[in-house]
Amino acid sequence: MIPKWKLKRELDRLKVQARAIPMGLYEPFVQRAHDRSRAKTVRVDQGMQTAGEGLAIFLIYQPGALPASLIRTVQHMLENGVTPVIVSNAPLTEDARAALLPLSAAVAERPNLGYDFGGYRDGLWLLDKLGMKPHNLLILNDSVWFPAWSNSTLLADMLAADADYVGTQVFGDPFATSGRKGMFGSYCFMVKEPLLSSATFRDFWSGYRLSSNKEVTLRRGERAFSHAMLDRTDRALGLYSTPRFRDVVDALDTDALREACRDAVVLPPDLIARQANLTNARTDGSWPDDARSFLKDSAASKNYIGAAPILSLRDMGFPMIKKNREMLYRLARQRIVRAIDEGRLTGLEPDITAELRTSAEADRDDLDRIWAEGSGG
Repeated sequence: MIPKWKLKRELDRLKVQARAIPMGLYEPFVQRAHDRSRAKTVRVDQGMQTAGEGLAIFLIYQPGALPASLIRTVQHMLENGVTPVIVSNAPLTEDARAALLPLSAAVAERPNLGYDFGGYRDGLWLLDKLGMKPHNLLILNDSVWFPAWSNSTLLADMLAADADYVGTQVFGDPFATSGRKGMFGSYCFMVKEPLLSSATFRDFWSGYRLSSNKEVTLRRGERAFSHAMLDRTDRALGLYSTPRFRDVVDALDTDALREACRDAVVLPPDLIARQANLTNARTDGSWPDDARSFLKDSAASKNYIGAAPILSLRDMGFPMIKKNREMLYRLARQRIVRAIDEGRLTGLEPDITAELRTSAEADRDDLDRIWAEGSGG
């Protein structure tokens, strides 16, 4: 029997896909109207930071009070030589604007049109309008808590990389020459010269068609952009990939494997059964190989940062935690808080830890109710 939560998820997805048809007819007109009035409808306030060679378009959606972790994100960028240009997909409160202006080169507030890629596009328009010409451009949105670790080297690694397209999380094989090509996640990536000034980069954004349909934005934005950049350059680097995760799994000893199996977040019934067998079985014979196979299969079934949140954060050093409301990530955040309480995950940024607790507490009753209705893939 299909669990109710999964049935609802699939129905919601079908609704999103169905809405794409009429939206495809009128959204080009909405986009043209937005572009014509953009200078008036996008509020821009000059920040107190000086733009340098390293800039970030930091897209946020915070219609209320700013969480402390978001301020920490902005401070972390500045500490690492990246000056933020804040683009908000919602009007900011006076307090929020006052908090962001001293920490940024500019703060823009725009209509919530086109999801993150609509905001990125207006961010690039703003850089051009203000005459900002970065050598390294970070593009990041607030769908993640970042940096999870106060000593995160992600931005330093990106800036130092001998590459002009640097992704944080890699999905699939972005360098595949046959079959389905992978991509870099669009919630955090960096584009550097000379790719940043290339016709490929400019043409993508000048020709980009906005959509406020999530599925269309993923296809037309995230996938298409990553593929365009990967096709244009042979100097691309993905920092956190599935092969890197598998290397972490292969290095685990027996005790660490048992812990990782207990921590795994799995939804398909076959993986749930394998998890139960592994956590209750003796660790002799083929058990270590079976455990490693289970962890790799779990990550392959969805996403390693959701399926193996403790391994990804602590052992792999992944510097972000997703705020996604999907079941996988909600359960992952429960696991993270449990590991913190058990003393197995220490050193996370204090503001993030506090917000994780609040998120997990708000989810707990709802997840217990949903899970009681039955779990499954």
